[in-house]
Amino acid sequence: MKIIFTKHAKEMLVLRKIKKQFIEKTVKNPYEKLTSKKDKKVYLKYFGRNYLKVVVSEEKDSIIVITEHWIAKKRAKK
Repeated sequence: MKIIFTKHAKEMLVLRKIKKQFIEKTVKNPYEKLTSKKDKKVYLKYFGRNYLKVVVSEEKDSIIVITEHWIAKKRAKK
């Protein structure tokens, strides 16, 4: 499955100092998948002290990464 990054997602990678490989690991093997607004999905994966939250749009043969950010473990399910 192909992973595509929106312009915003690419900008946030740099601004938030998140490695692209962390996004790929989260998308390919998430700890948990949640449904978000407007048919979007939220993928969570635990990395050390925090979770990486990746918001995506699932298409037929690709996943479009919309944004990503770190969240504290206690906020992961909110």
